[in-house]
Amino acid sequence: MALHAVILAGGSGTRFWPLSRELAPKQLLTVFGDRSLMAATVERARQVTGDTGDIRVVVGGVLFDELRNHLLAAGDGDIAYLVEPAPRNTAPALALAAADVLRADADGIVIMLPSDHICQDGERWQRTIAAAVAGASDGSLVTIGLVPRSPDTAFGYIHAAHAASDGFAEEAAGRDSHAVSPARAMTAIPVTSFTEKPDAETAERYVAAGDYYWNSGMLVARADAILRELERAAERHPDVPAAAGNLATVACARAIAAGAADTDAAWDALPPVSFDHAALELSDRVKVVPADLDWSDVGSLTSLERLAAPDARGVRIIGQGVDVDSRDTLNYSSERLVATLGLDDVLVVDTADATLVAARDRAQDVRLVVDELRRRGAPELTQNKTSLRPWGSWTMLTRGIGYQVKEIEVAPAARLSLQSHTRRSEHWIVIAGTATVTRDTEHFDVAAGESTFLPIGCKHSLENRGDIPLRIVEVAIGDYLGEDDITRYDDPYGRSVDTDTPTPY
Repeated sequence: MALHAVILAGGSGTRFWPLSRELAPKQLLTVFGDRSLMAATVERARQVTGDTGDIRVVVGGVLFDELRNHLLAAGDGDIAYLVEPAPRNTAPALALAAADVLRADADGIVIMLPSDHICQDGERWQRTIAAAVAGASDGSLVTIGLVPRSPDTAFGYIHAAHAASDGFAEEAAGRDSHAVSPARAMTAIPVTSFTEKPDAETAERYVAAGDYYWNSGMLVARADAILRELERAAERHPDVPAAAGNLATVACARAIAAGAADTDAAWDALPPVSFDHAALELSDRVKVVPADLDWSDVGSLTSLERLAAPDARGVRIIGQGVDVDSRDTLNYSSERLVATLGLDDVLVVDTADATLVAARDRAQDVRLVVDELRRRGAPELTQNKTSLRPWGSWTMLTRGIGYQVKEIEVAPAARLSLQSHTRRSEHWIVIAGTATVTRDTEHFDVAAGESTFLPIGCKHSLENRGDIPLRIVEVAIGDYLGEDDITRYDDPYGRSVDTDTPTPY
């Protein structure tokens, strides 16, 4: 049976602002290593799908082009994208992916992964998934349950029919993960119940019991079983609101996968509900594979604390920070010096264009700040100052009424699409390297220290034929500077020329 990885990438990351933005949510951030969470998830998926499997990414239309650009820049081009007409949570998203897999492979097994988690890869990860695949072969829905490190109330808990084996939980809790034998750790066990974010006393009882596991949000199941269990949940639990729309969800997913026209209205009418609520918690065919993996759901800005050990006063400094007399405080800076003085239990997260200062115990409420920024139409809500592209990257240096200034870096042997703009002109000043420029019918080079002007409406492109990165400063002037003012005429990376989708450069 072929394995099909499905990565759900529709999250907006509102609790991770100001690091995350609407067009650069946390799954696209390179904060917890040298790869973004999204790129790391793709690599982890490839470790288990092998040469016979494939990878599908489910993403919304607003983020689609940005996400594809990001993965192309990371070298991940062999990916199929399923674009949701509108965000409808994980039940419709997973149904759509399962229907698409089933159309291509009647026996296909889906490995569903969130795009914004940190998770250990390598041999232990591969054995965990192998056990889940074996457990899913009979049509079960198989979850990955993480051995709880502590009685954390921020996670959902899975109650297994029995503990993995005698001593497994104790060994895992002792952090000596290599001492846990494959026979103990990698077994699919029937699930008896789910509990979402229990109180502290209940969580302590669960951890002490040894047969409760954190719900990782990962799922392994046959594609046909995913759709069948959605339908069964609606039939067996007609009084449960979360399952009320399951039949419509499956029907719509099958129609879209079959290429039916005019499905947007039906999709928009689907209830936004999680797969856990719509099917997993209602099914009698669920198993869990307990696993001791280094894992985090990166649920809030407190996840940044894993990047630095605290000093004697509980202060963590990440980046260019200095602190005097603070306690239990996180000081994160991506670019500039940030000084803190006499703070107690505070988060400080500083980026190039926005800074958040919040009480640590309010980390889950950052979405309230995002709501206020949205009400004000703040540009800092939408995009980070730097954005990866298949050909390199661009960084916003400054902007004002009628103008904006960017630094653009083009990798050796890369080029931008041939394009035009209807409402802005551009002036390119070369800082390093040599730019090969197309401007309508002209083709010419611009060396470091030289510049060229691109009037409104001209067809233009930029290429780096050298062996060092090409760096230019772009000054754009116009009455509208949005990234959707673009018409593409050709693109070396296979991106759409549809101007209805924002596709900068």
